[in-house]
Amino acid sequence: MKIRHTLVSFFCLALAAATAQSALNVEVFARYDRGDGRASGSWYYAAPDGTEYAVLGAQTGTSVIRIDDPEDIREVGFVPGYNSNWREITVVGDYAYVVTEGSGFPHYGMQVIDLTQLPDTAFLLTAYSETFGRGHIIQKDIFNEAPYVYVCGTQTTQGVHIIDVSDPGNPVQVGLYQPGYYIHDCHVRDTLLFAAAFYNGTIDIVSIADKSNPTLIASIDDPGGNTHSFSTTEQLDYLFVADEQDGLPGRIFNIEGLENPTAVSTWTGNPASLVHNPYILGDYAFISHNTEGLRILDIADPAVPVEVGFYDTYSGPSGGFHGLWSACPYLPSGRIIGGNREDGLYVWSFNNARAGRFYGQVVDSLSGEPIFNAAIQVEETQELFTSDMEGAFRGGYLPGTYTLHVFANGYPSKTVSITLDEGSQEQLLVEMAQEMTGIEYQGKEAADIVIAPNPLRGRAAVRLVNMPEARQAELMDARGQKVERFFITGNTAFYIEPRTAPAGIYWLVVYGWNGEILGQKKLVIRG
Repeated sequence: MKIRHTLVSFFCLALAAATAQSALNVEVFARYDRGDGRASGSWYYAAPDGTEYAVLGAQTGTSVIRIDDPEDIREVGFVPGYNSNWREITVVGDYAYVVTEGSGFPHYGMQVIDLTQLPDTAFLLTAYSETFGRGHIIQKDIFNEAPYVYVCGTQTTQGVHIIDVSDPGNPVQVGLYQPGYYIHDCHVRDTLLFAAAFYNGTIDIVSIADKSNPTLIASIDDPGGNTHSFSTTEQLDYLFVADEQDGLPGRIFNIEGLENPTAVSTWTGNPASLVHNPYILGDYAFISHNTEGLRILDIADPAVPVEVGFYDTYSGPSGGFHGLWSACPYLPSGRIIGGNREDGLYVWSFNNARAGRFYGQVVDSLSGEPIFNAAIQVEETQELFTSDMEGAFRGGYLPGTYTLHVFANGYPSKTVSITLDEGSQEQLLVEMAQEMTGIEYQGKEAADIVIAPNPLRGRAAVRLVNMPEARQAELMDARGQKVERFFITGNTAFYIEPRTAPAGIYWLVVYGWNGEILGQKKLVIRG
């Protein structure tokens, strides 16, 4: 049994309980293991007659497997290659293109495999080795059947080789993105190439409108580093980034403004392992997760990714490079294929389950002011969310009824229930009533923070009401990041003069001697 956790950004942390389930909403359609050592990359081929095939990287070559009949899964072609644990494949038209980190003689470079004679045979048409001998990854434009392939991580340039395969028997390199550092993988969308600068911890966004002259447009810093692979949504408004290091989650960026991308969420199936290769199709992201198998996320709202299906292919401990290598979801039938390192090809069916989501806000019942840092615990899953500076929190689950327990400093806890349907977006307002004693009802002033002026420009006076245990205050921005700290040392009145905070909306949060939050007040700083 492996413990899995889910991390969702925007000031919420979800900690999932251990589960013994090995599958959810995903079933095995078929399996095939040729017994040839370690399996690796895979892609699909749909023949003109509708027959579906998996093209799978094996230890000693490339296997072509007919997969349309679960009672008759069989290898119909095998093309030998260098002995290697790494083999990557893509298919353009009726030809498969294969690269590997292995080396030997003859110098294959990129193999071109003819699939036109299936189901009778598949054979090596030619091998391209003019500009490289080894390649780590090969890609194409998944959303546009253009006659180009892109080879990354070669031993000659470490860049991205752009190869015209309009004549499969005579591939021609027509461009090279060579930034001077190692590009591990890439993702291509029409005239854009997203390049994973693994050791730089960046995502290069490159124009390939002129493939002979790739031009860097922008570079996104990846806070995780070890930038491995990515996929974009069909509208090209979000980018899913995977980092190849145990403990790092997948990250989703809004890229509607390419020069000003915004991180909107993170996700992992288990922080002890890593998110390996994401592929997006419609409202779903299909992920091969090292040691955690196939994972399927509903990303109808990319800011709230929700796992709606999985199939675990590895029974060993979490962490390291074991289990599923990749998960290709683009077959016309809707089935998913993947090479599992230990035991070959898996073919799955997914029931297209969808998640419901909730968008909540925690506020004071009297003032209507948002409550920052409230804790929201979901009883059924034990996941814990935290409200942001606007009192907001959000999450999602498969359809069902869920009980939320809400806790905020200075307020009695409150329990609310919410029912989610497939695709639903439920709005939830949680009003917290302060606990009033009889003395307070007789006129004792309740705890409060008074700021004048507010909005402020320059200096403001702060008066603490009924907070004798106050120790310090922190100015926090709208993202919940500390901007400045003020020590109170028992004073009931003091001045603040923010020196580093630009104009905007902030919170002044007051803490007691034990670090507990005594209160918070919104303030506006004018330019």
